Amino acid sequence: MSDFISSLKGEDHPRIPVWFMRQAGRYLKGYSQFRKSYSIKELCMNPEMTGEITYEPVMELGVDAAIIFFDIMLPAEALGFGVDFRENQGPVIENSLASDPTMKKLHDFNSSDFLYPLGTSIRNFKEKHNNLPIIGFAGGPLTIASYLMAGSSDRDLSFLKKILGSDTSSFRRIMKMVTEMVIEVAKIQIRAGSSAIQIFDSWSGNLSPYTFSQYVKPYLEEIVSDLSGSVPLIYFSTSTAGILKEIFSLGFDFLSLDWRMNLKDVMEIYGMKAGLQGNLDPYLVERFPDQAFREALIIARGMKDSDRYIFNLGHGVLPGTDVKTLKKIVEIVHGVER
Repeated sequence: MSDFISSLKGEDHPRIPVWFMRQAGRYLKGYSQFRKSYSIKELCMNPEMTGEITYEPVMELGVDAAIIFFDIMLPAEALGFGVDFRENQGPVIENSLASDPTMKKLHDFNSSDFLYPLGTSIRNFKEKHNNLPIIGFAGGPLTIASYLMAGSSDRDLSFLKKILGSDTSSFRRIMKMVTEMVIEVAKIQIRAGSSAIQIFDSWSGNLSPYTFSQYVKPYLEEIVSDLSGSVPLIYFSTSTAGILKEIFSLGFDFLSLDWRMNLKDVMEIYGMKAGLQGNLDPYLVERFPDQAFREALIIARGMKDSDRYIFNLGHGVLPGTDVKTLKKIVEIVHGVER
């Protein structure tokens, strides 16, 4: 059994497993070559190219798991939203709540409108790399909804908070639609053979504990309730040190935390109510490799006694990251004796 799967199950294993969020992306030569000829949508429509992009970092870095190449915003097309990608801007929503408050084109998730062969991509990958765990994923309801409301990135959630304060019914409608979409997209990946599902909720730390508890937590609990017991569920969030009690109470199997907290301290305070993943600063990895090596070793040594720990970054790999740096980090973490 792989170290990654053993860690998900809380079983003893010889090495700390490693993978990196956004490990299939712009810092890799193969991906960059594909992007010269194909858009993100075109790549996601082609299971063979998706598989090559998914496998490249495994081959280059020696990580313990792959994560399927996809984008969290694409399923929103099956809700009636127009989704596009702009260079240096990311996802752009053509008929966001900001541009069309009537939401007249929107509807519940329709699987027949979900045109991307995500399940096929995962099944094909597993046929070629059967012994390699593959992670499926979806965006968190809050993070996806922030794009659908503002029309583009709303990292500090300023527009979403405006809607929450002035048009709560629209907020709740979109959150409900997105939650149902997230569950269905996760199920597609689970049926295809994903080893785990990670929910990416990058902006949840921008809400107060009270707002998070009242307006976001119920939707995350719905996801856990519907998917629990199928495969291990990982919840990723950033800037959530102030709401860790709420995060732990959600019921996810693993929590992926950012670099703003000490994982060993978190483990000592909360015990192992959930497994932990993380949490090296990706900025250090991109700009200051030597410091990243030192901190990777500190993090790994601090967590080596836990059977439910997976090494990762505190957010996704940055575009300017050197492949050699990530490869060295994998070697450092794998070299820590358990």
